[in-house]
Amino acid sequence: MLQRLVVALCLLGFAALTAAAAHQRPNFVVIFTDDQDGIQNSTHPRYQPKLHEHIRYPGIELKNYFVTTPVCCPSRTNLWRGQFSHNTNFTDVLGPHGGYAKWKSLGIDKSYLPVWLQNLGYNTYYVGKFLVDYSVSNYQNVPAGWTDIDALVTPYTFDYNNPGFSRNGATPNIYPGFYSTDVIADKAVAQIKTAVAAGKPFYAQISPIAPHTSTQIYFDPVANATKTFFYPPIPAPRHWELFSDATLPEGTSHKNLYEADVSDKPAWIRALPLAQQNNRTYLEEVYRLRLRSLASVDELIDRVVATLQEAGVLDNTYLIYSADNGYHVGTHRFGAGKVTAYDEDLRVPFLIRGPGIRASHSDKPANSKVGLHVDFAPTILTLAGAGDQVGDKALDGTPLGLYANDDGNLLADYPRPANHRNQFQGEFWGGWSDEVLHHIPRYTNNSWKAVRVYDEDNQQAWKLIVSCTNERELYDLKTDPGELCNIYNKTRAAVRTRLEALLAVLVVCKGESCTNPWKILHPEGSVNSWNQSLDRKYDKYYANVAPFQYRTCLPYQDHNNEVSAFRSTVAAAAAAAAAAAAQQPGRRRMYTWTSAGRQLSATASAIATSPQPRSEPFVAEVERHSVPVPAEVLQSDVAKWFDNPLALA
Repeated sequence: MLQRLVVALCLLGFAALTAAAAHQRPNFVVIFTDDQDGIQNSTHPRYQPKLHEHIRYPGIELKNYFVTTPVCCPSRTNLWRGQFSHNTNFTDVLGPHGGYAKWKSLGIDKSYLPVWLQNLGYNTYYVGKFLVDYSVSNYQNVPAGWTDIDALVTPYTFDYNNPGFSRNGATPNIYPGFYSTDVIADKAVAQIKTAVAAGKPFYAQISPIAPHTSTQIYFDPVANATKTFFYPPIPAPRHWELFSDATLPEGTSHKNLYEADVSDKPAWIRALPLAQQNNRTYLEEVYRLRLRSLASVDELIDRVVATLQEAGVLDNTYLIYSADNGYHVGTHRFGAGKVTAYDEDLRVPFLIRGPGIRASHSDKPANSKVGLHVDFAPTILTLAGAGDQVGDKALDGTPLGLYANDDGNLLADYPRPANHRNQFQGEFWGGWSDEVLHHIPRYTNNSWKAVRVYDEDNQQAWKLIVSCTNERELYDLKTDPGELCNIYNKTRAAVRTRLEALLAVLVVCKGESCTNPWKILHPEGSVNSWNQSLDRKYDKYYANVAPFQYRTCLPYQDHNNEVSAFRSTVAAAAAAAAAAAAQQPGRRRMYTWTSAGRQLSATASAIATSPQPRSEPFVAEVERHSVPVPAEVLQSDVAKWFDNPLALA
């Protein structure tokens, strides 16, 4: 089990290094936004110049980086756990199929990235949004794994001008009149200073709420009732006039704004009204408000980099920028939101700079390798020197494609994965609601599965979507990146049957089968890629593979409801892999760190602390302005507040 990480790491036999050597191990600072798309230009240099100055140009950008469950809390769990949602069984924002109580009951925080890093000798820090359901009712049950966690608590999580935090389980404080991202920036700077002074390698995650919608929850203690209101994101006062000429990007290829013809889409999308002009004008302003709210995040990046530079640790720190899920504004028949299987909701930014990654500068194209949130934890573990094996159980993800290639940008000694990720699945359970066009009724049966395939030469790109009604969509993403023309019934059988077979494996994958589904489909080893599978001699085999089917629409995972011909085969393969791993030492890829770069070491790098670490944390200036959360709010029933949980995600 993943919980064996502690034992596995203890077996590495770490010895003490000098303080100087300890500082050569890399630090990690992760800036993680909420609902930021990777398609509708939210990271454009005009809107986020500091992101490009400090991360994109000195590092690289992965343009083909995706989430696989496009809603915040399950996606954050994918990131930290390195597993798909069908393996975590954490599938929703709130209970009973999500929520903080289930997150704790599943034991997720007993074995996830911050715990693994602590067992490697790292200090770990967190500030900002953690999970939606972390609230004034359960803040004392602190998530494990963090040296210092200063988390937003509901009902103040999405209140841009009155954020509330609980630090390490203490009684929450609010910051009336202070802008949420600015408070998070102040706290993050103090945490980084504390981390550097402690003399140990550190991982710090900074999670502002922008550009998420704003949520106002009003509590009436007399009536013992609440009212919840959802609005577009609120910029900092100094940013209200920015980008007044910005408009939703029509693009040359993604021409899917206000899609007129949806006759080939599932029935529930066909029933959505086409946005009228007043709705379109409003959506344009929502788009601008999202960009304006990100301006303070850009300033946060500038402050974080300056702090790292002043502390002398910038060159030994991996600085990463990403988001929990994508977002759509005005695409297809939708207003604004997430949780669909279309690319606007799945593709997110991923930018990284750090030791061994050569500057790409503005004239270098973005890296085209495919990456997923489930690859994040294996990547951090590999860069930290632990390899990508945790205890006796491989993760679903694999280290991101940061290995060397022709442009010389990437790490020369980074491990090349045995299987390049040329196919992956997406999944969602639950409903859909429009987050800004509130007159559109909520749709409850939005559960879906999807598979996306790139060929080895990047000449083909396909996506198959299966709704819980078993309606199917197939898109040729090379000719139709906007996913306008469903060609399921117009595509040759060879493509359809291979996609159906891949989906049937990937929706139940575990460990290696998530990166190499071909091993399940062809255990004899005759096929290892999409192009090989298209050989005509396999037509009959694939024609006889039973496609994945739902029995009915459910808002949660039920194995009996999700029918795959490969469920038992995948389970047996995963069990065999776990048994084999238990009979041999885990991968212990450790590195020494030098000013000249990283070199593979024959022995494990040691962990050490500064001989005279600072024990007292730095205190953010903004703490002088905090006040306790009112007692009546602490005593209220949080469960009664949420009537639209998807808008909170």
